[in-house]
Amino acid sequence: MTSKPGSSKSVKSNSEPQRPVPPVLRDVGKLAAGVASVSTSSGGSATGNLRNKYALAPGHSLMDWIRLGSSGRDLTGVGAQAGNLSVTPSELALHNKESDAWLCIRGRVYNVTAYLPFHPGGPEQLMKGAGKDATRLFEDVHPWVNFDQILTKCYIGQLKAHAEFEPEEVFKSEKEGKNVNAPNDETVTNATREPILLPRFDWIQKSDHITIIFYTGNFSNPMLETNQSDDNTHNIFLTYNNTIFENEIIFADKVHWPGRIKVTCETGKVELGYKKCQGGVWDNFGVLKQKARACTNSLVEAKVKCKVINKIKVNYNTVLIELERNDNTKSVVPLGKHIKVFDTIKGEEIVRSYTPVPICLFSKFRQQSSTTDSICLMVKRYPEGNLSKILGDCLTGDTVTISKPLGSFNLQEIEKRETFIILAAGTGITPMFAIILFLLERRIRKCQRLRLLFFNRTPDDIPFRSQFEELQKEEPRFKIFHVLSQADNSWTGLRGHISRSILEETIADHLKETTYVKNDIYFMVCGPTIFTTLTQQLFKDLQFKDEQIHFFLG
Repeated sequence: MTSKPGSSKSVKSNSEPQRPVPPVLRDVGKLAAGVASVSTSSGGSATGNLRNKYALAPGHSLMDWIRLGSSGRDLTGVGAQAGNLSVTPSELALHNKESDAWLCIRGRVYNVTAYLPFHPGGPEQLMKGAGKDATRLFEDVHPWVNFDQILTKCYIGQLKAHAEFEPEEVFKSEKEGKNVNAPNDETVTNATREPILLPRFDWIQKSDHITIIFYTGNFSNPMLETNQSDDNTHNIFLTYNNTIFENEIIFADKVHWPGRIKVTCETGKVELGYKKCQGGVWDNFGVLKQKARACTNSLVEAKVKCKVINKIKVNYNTVLIELERNDNTKSVVPLGKHIKVFDTIKGEEIVRSYTPVPICLFSKFRQQSSTTDSICLMVKRYPEGNLSKILGDCLTGDTVTISKPLGSFNLQEIEKRETFIILAAGTGITPMFAIILFLLERRIRKCQRLRLLFFNRTPDDIPFRSQFEELQKEEPRFKIFHVLSQADNSWTGLRGHISRSILEETIADHLKETTYVKNDIYFMVCGPTIFTTLTQQLFKDLQFKDEQIHFFLG
């Protein structure tokens, strides 16, 4: 059991520490449990103050609400425009009656008119947020509730950004009146730039653990770096939307370092859990200092020295290595981003791009309870590749110099997509490992179909083949097809290189027995230059839209 976020109350536990907030709601049973906890335990409503439990009328249980949502009835009131509208604050304010109630939580606008009699806290509590941004009201009571899953059939669209912000939400420097965008060596001036909104903050504790939580926004895909100044002071850097948010936390008492990191990319929720050096209930977490600055090229291009702490063989010419930063900083690389690796040969600097892979590849290719906070690279050793030979031959304890994460991949492009085809050739599979796990773990808008077309030369060249096959057996939405260019007569699978016929057959089979059409598919492509160039031309010939495809280019 856990305390209410921000509360000093706690329940002791003799068992292993569990995640200190209710888990992502995985099915109807767990959804019911989550809503019940709101009704009976926390004593609060989704958008109001603390209250007593409200007795719902017969026929208005959670199961009844789920049945209503599945009935085909339009609960949004906006028809085909549902999910695509951009709602202004003034328009939102017009919908503030029980017969026409809209509200906004974390930038997402819902028509909750039909949900009012189903709300565990009663219609009156939900109406406190009608016609306005109810995020703060929601966060005050139960920010862990997966509101978007409960209200998914009521979703209208996004709240349109505007210039009216609460004063405390606008970042200013410690010097009163000085704007964060004032020119200096690490910021840029932009007279029209909107005020910077700091990530929302929360905390929760058990008798032996404390968890710090930041909300960065849906599909924000933040980069995270965290280090320790002393036993009490921890620095957490979150980079997204071209801004670096610096969060210094001075804990009320000492905690063990490092902690456990969990980044949920779908919701933008970032959790950092720490074990207390001395058990007990804290009156408060401590002090949080926040500031923001623009993310400039000089910061992104900074070089970082790392130490090799683990290395295993994948196949005859490929290894998996784990790097730990020498500056004792833990970092999380955003999905789809790559790093550069540097070395010097005969006085000349050589550079090669690598996309980090999940640490679970060292054991089993599955989503884990915590997020990888070291740098893991899959390296294929090429006879003519200077840097790949250096990395391929490296030993535990060796030093490797890398860059900060780079790349143009925008996770928000796939937020509304449900069916995917991945085309990868050779080591072009590296960005796809983490993306595959992410897509299969999505909860708010589930991935319905995911197909991987993996191109290699021979069976021996296929990395993690058995792990892919195990995943395919366990996950019916995921299908993998190997295409080999130099297979012997024993190979019964696909042969050749990327071609129009292979692509057309793949698309037709992917859409078979579904209601999806070609324009619904989102493609991701990575591989050697000749592979991506040819694939680009094939998509153009087949008249696919650019917004349906992302090419990972180093």
